Amino acid sequence: MHSQAPIIEWMIVENDMDWERLHTAALLDGAPDASRCVRLGHYPWGGVILLLLLVGVGGWWWRVEQDGLLQAKAALVMPDLPNPFVSSALREPADVAWWRQHGREARELRTTIQASEPDTAPDAPLHTIHVQGDRAMASVLLYTAYGQVAHRQTRFYQRTQEGWQQTQPDVTLWGPERSLETAYFVYHFRQNDAGAVIAISAQMDALYQTMRRNFGLSGAPGAEKLLIDVSVTQTSGYASVWFGAPYRIHAPSPAIFVAPVDLTDAELLAQSIAFPLLDQVLMETRAQFAVREAWQPVLYGLSLWQLWDGDLPLSVWRDDVVTWLYLHRPGADAGQDIMLPERYRALCAAHQLWLPAPYWRGIPLFCIDRDQEEWLFKAVSPRDALVRLDQLAPLIPPSENVAWSYSYAPHPGHTVALATLIEYAVITYGRERLPVLVAGLGQHADWETLVPAVFGVSATEFEAGWQAHLESSYGAP
Repeated sequence: MHSQAPIIEWMIVENDMDWERLHTAALLDGAPDASRCVRLGHYPWGGVILLLLLVGVGGWWWRVEQDGLLQAKAALVMPDLPNPFVSSALREPADVAWWRQHGREARELRTTIQASEPDTAPDAPLHTIHVQGDRAMASVLLYTAYGQVAHRQTRFYQRTQEGWQQTQPDVTLWGPERSLETAYFVYHFRQNDAGAVIAISAQMDALYQTMRRNFGLSGAPGAEKLLIDVSVTQTSGYASVWFGAPYRIHAPSPAIFVAPVDLTDAELLAQSIAFPLLDQVLMETRAQFAVREAWQPVLYGLSLWQLWDGDLPLSVWRDDVVTWLYLHRPGADAGQDIMLPERYRALCAAHQLWLPAPYWRGIPLFCIDRDQEEWLFKAVSPRDALVRLDQLAPLIPPSENVAWSYSYAPHPGHTVALATLIEYAVITYGRERLPVLVAGLGQHADWETLVPAVFGVSATEFEAGWQAHLESSYGAP
């Protein structure tokens, strides 16, 4: 005689309060019919045993989840991934050994993460992790010494004989391969990055179109679309490129950034892609307009302005940088102490998410030891603030036979000053003048001929307007 396997419906709650609420709601849902009461009356002890089993197992798991949480120093959150404990438990509801094994793995993995973050604050709860065989990944929240959530990052682990060890990212845990094609790009990514890619796709198309228009390039980049690979194996922060045909960008997945919690995945990815996109536009601009070497700094100023104007995470630092250079003028007077930006540490931390240092984009900060930062400023000798066009004159000596010398080295704030000049030109004369300016860089040798050809005013009038802009917008004297 074959016995029929019992069918048990599970409902797992987090605590006694939720259980009481659900139990009360069930009682108030209407009086049971008489026949059901008779049937239950035949099996009073069966109902009690089933209830005890549910409360016991549910309570045990709730205690496993809560055990040791007040001592945790990093939180694991993976809201977009299936919870392996719950999904597997539904398949094997009576396998208590399975519960014990995975509960132990969760505690061991939490211990591993705590050991790698000894300076973080306690009271960071463990919600879920994603375990697949002897591999796992977890989204770690890092806390400040004051108990505030500061950063987040997804980390990958391998179970070894010594316990869980952090490893390089594993693409197989990041979901199946996906792709998305837009007007300008073809994205390749894994499923867990799909949300971020979809969120930025229209923004990146619009930004790229704007970049090309501002630099005087045609609206269409060519028959072949640019390829963008988003991967958890790419070095965090630094998007690399392949300059062949088609142009290919390898962008890091937002998951692997040690990123501030107030930055979204979409913002992290958008800023990563913006840098190589701008580099591609610069490369095409130089080739199309034969921009003279002497005018290259103007292109750098235009590119810095474009990054600030693109509504990207680093755009918010424009005022800090410009105000610092024009009001405090580091090294302006002999013997003067170097005055760093008021939010120096935060500015550096923000830029170093995507760059080795702000200096890589023309902002004269290396974000190193303060003494070294001061020495580097003094190495280029004190200068006045850049408020005149003759200070932004082409930097290459007129005679090609004259070697590059220190006297032609740029002011530390050269690129920033040119970015403010572009900002003034756009506000006063409109964006439609930018392509004319870029084209003029291949046709004119100095400001006295370039400015009238592009803006229809004398260089003197243009300079006066720029100076007024610096004073009204940034308080520059």
